[in-house]
Amino acid sequence: MKMISLLIAALVVVSLTTTVSVLAFQQTIFSRSRPKLCISSFNEEEQPIEVKVSSRCIHSTTTTTTSLYSTAMMADIESKASIAADTWGIEATPFYEPDIANKIEQQFADRGDVSVFRVVGGRRLSPSDDNGDKILPGEGRRSRFIITHSELGLDSGTAESEYSTVIRAENVNIASSNSFPNALASIGIDLDNVGDIVVVDSSTAYLVVDPNVEKQCLRLLSKELVGVGINLEVCEDNEFMPDGVIQEMKLSRILERQMERKKLEQGFVQFG
Repeated sequence: MKMISLLIAALVVVSLTTTVSVLAFQQTIFSRSRPKLCISSFNEEEQPIEVKVSSRCIHSTTTTTTSLYSTAMMADIESKASIAADTWGIEATPFYEPDIANKIEQQFADRGDVSVFRVVGGRRLSPSDDNGDKILPGEGRRSRFIITHSELGLDSGTAESEYSTVIRAENVNIASSNSFPNALASIGIDLDNVGDIVVVDSSTAYLVVDPNVEKQCLRLLSKELVGVGINLEVCEDNEFMPDGVIQEMKLSRILERQMERKKLEQGFVQFG
């Protein structure tokens, strides 16, 4: 009888051990299959961490950075407007893409203290398409704003003539040359000072630039281009800039890295 009791006790122990092992295995499988949890420091609740949440965080960060840049830009333009109104002076902005330029134009639509002129250059109109995806004949893409006191008497023709210069580049082997944005950046021209770059044919292009960088372009740009007998000259104010293919205002990645490295070496870091 004693022997039978020992056998029964042994069988119970084996059964319990097997049950515990099976439960442990199931728990392991369940923990691997379910999403990881974290405890929020705000509500002390368990919340699943998924890739979707991570991607939303990245998108939110990008949106916040863009929003901060836009806010800072608008604040800078408002500052220029205040200076123009207080001093009866003239303030000029960089050249912008159509989406940004349209926002600025809307912001100053009902202002009475300043006059704002949108300058495209080359006697062309601003784009009728809000995003600038479709540029019609006689229209430009990039533009800048000239801000003055409302009673100063500046007109749109004078604003364009004094705050934009059109340079014609001829005898350029455009297919073999560096892109014009890369070439301009290589000679130290900030692309904020550059409007549209319009390629008319395989050897001719027109560039809209800030008059302050005109001489620098005429003196150095040909060294960054390929061609025989390259000719650079400023167009007359009454000359209409022809239609063509507008080059995208982007730098190559290599040149971007080089420029960022130079900024770091000079102790300058640009945010946004």
